[in-house]
Amino acid sequence: MKKCLTVCSSHLITLPSAPHGPVRAAIADAAAAVAEFDPELVVFFGTDHRRAFRSVVPTFAVVLSATAQGDVAGPSGAYDVPSSLGRELVADLVSHDFDIATAYEAALDHAFGHTARDLLGSISARPILPIFINCASPPHASFRRAASLGRRVGSFFEDKRVLYVGSGGLAHDLPGFREPETGAVLTEEERQAWIKSVNERARAEGTIRELVRTWDEAFLAGVGGTSWEWLDEIGVDLVERGGNGAAECLTWTAAWAAGGQALTVLAHEFDTNGRAVVMSV
Repeated sequence: MKKCLTVCSSHLITLPSAPHGPVRAAIADAAAAVAEFDPELVVFFGTDHRRAFRSVVPTFAVVLSATAQGDVAGPSGAYDVPSSLGRELVADLVSHDFDIATAYEAALDHAFGHTARDLLGSISARPILPIFINCASPPHASFRRAASLGRRVGSFFEDKRVLYVGSGGLAHDLPGFREPETGAVLTEEERQAWIKSVNERARAEGTIRELVRTWDEAFLAGVGGTSWEWLDEIGVDLVERGGNGAAECLTWTAAWAAGGQALTVLAHEFDTNGRAVVMSV
């Protein structure tokens, strides 16, 4: 009986406005595999869209208590976070030379909430240990560093029956995240109005990036094996090749390394953005 399962998925793929294609169907298949696997713990590598962490943005953080913000039609309520286990993980990571932050509490946005709900049914269905990776506010960690973090996390939990989740990606560009982080706190209404204005200006100025699927394909080939050779190249010219949203794939990279297994593509779609669901088998 296998001790771990890894699932990585784009988020926002089950919104009513999202395409009813292979990726939406694949998340249901992944959820069925998760239910059959029946994990005792979910270690969830997720990111944020400049909502949860404002005055301080850690590169990596273990979250000891978490609620869901309910943004973008996402779930709300409290996660079942095993805080004592989280503290033990932080101590282990520090002892292995990772400068990990401890988030005693955090209100996590849809980067965690949508995928947790899609895979588990609800955010409180199973114990979830959230591990935040900054993907929205440069500078970001390298893909190799995210993999190193994931590998250490996997070693720490090697005696448990764990589901590793990565949420985000693939190639997409978000004009609203091109500007430097300021730490400003906005209401959700103010935030949505600002994003709308930024996107409208980008369209008017002709600065919307037209991405192609080659970055997606290179990344999926990387997590489709167990070699680490691809990690140094995948982040080169990331914004030009994959858009600033492609940094979210740092979460997939950490989950892939934690599980230590090749991931199989259940579905991949690309129009002007990429989205996919992958899983270890």
